[in-house]
Amino acid sequence: MKRNFIVFSLTILSLNLLAQRPILLDDIHYYVSDSLVREVANNYFKTFFNGRAMGEQEINPMASIDFISLRPDESTINISLPDPFPGTKVDDLKRWFREKVTPSASNPPMYGVRWLAFNTKSIRKTVKKLLKAGYGFAAENFTLPTEPDANAVAMYGFDYNIIVLVERPKMKKTKTEFGIDHLQLLVNNLEENVKFYQTVLAAEIIDKKERSTVLKIGNHKFVLSEPEALGLVREQVMERDPKKFVANIDHLGFLYDEIEPAFYGAKANNYKVVMEPEQLMYLDKPTPHTSCILMSPDNLQIELVQEEGRTTARKIYKIERSK
Repeated sequence: MKRNFIVFSLTILSLNLLAQRPILLDDIHYYVSDSLVREVANNYFKTFFNGRAMGEQEINPMASIDFISLRPDESTINISLPDPFPGTKVDDLKRWFREKVTPSASNPPMYGVRWLAFNTKSIRKTVKKLLKAGYGFAAENFTLPTEPDANAVAMYGFDYNIIVLVERPKMKKTKTEFGIDHLQLLVNNLEENVKFYQTVLAAEIIDKKERSTVLKIGNHKFVLSEPEALGLVREQVMERDPKKFVANIDHLGFLYDEIEPAFYGAKANNYKVVMEPEQLMYLDKPTPHTSCILMSPDNLQIELVQEEGRTTARKIYKIERSK
């Protein structure tokens, strides 16, 4: 018995040593259905949630991505079309050319990010303000799986993505009205997913409920829930199919000062690797960007990223001139 306990303890210790904590959740990346929706999505976050566009370096391999920030030192919300970036080398074209699923409120729920939640001091005042600003989507009260007493509202955004508002009357006063409250992940097997995020991203468990677990990864809160915890029928939830493109949050990017230790930790635990650490080339020249791509147990794409000279959230705001 004692020998087994020692082996178990050493196994847990080795997993903890392999897990490399990211600096922060760097990007929440939406792929949108077309160029018109891309413009709609940008205006959506800017008009209703006071988002600001972030700038990039002059020679920009990320020109095909729009970066929106709601609050300094938080993850950006990234918006792009599901197309290869012009000027960059694509090794596997199959990653980009997939069957497109038409966005619809009637589409079945899919494993991955179920909703993105923002915090606000007052739901009533915020909803009133959004309606006055022209928010044209229905809003409804609903229950958060791990905070049944929290005042929250769920709404449809562009491409029928779900956006949630959570009332946080005691949140610290900041210069910006909205911030990222949490990301809700819909998972098939809670235990397997918690282990993945602990092993790969050094996630900390901060709360547990039936069929739901709250994790802290980097600087943000993640709620992982099985279908039953969200009132969904498991048999009706869609698997993530790499051959199909669904307009939603396609992947999450985590910033590191060095990604290789985290990558090798994931590989040592036999998690699926789509792309090993690779420096991004732009117009046949190396860029400051290096990344690798992993898959969660539900095939949610997780990117480990590093950018030479940057170890914090993006700081450069784009100067937008009136037309």
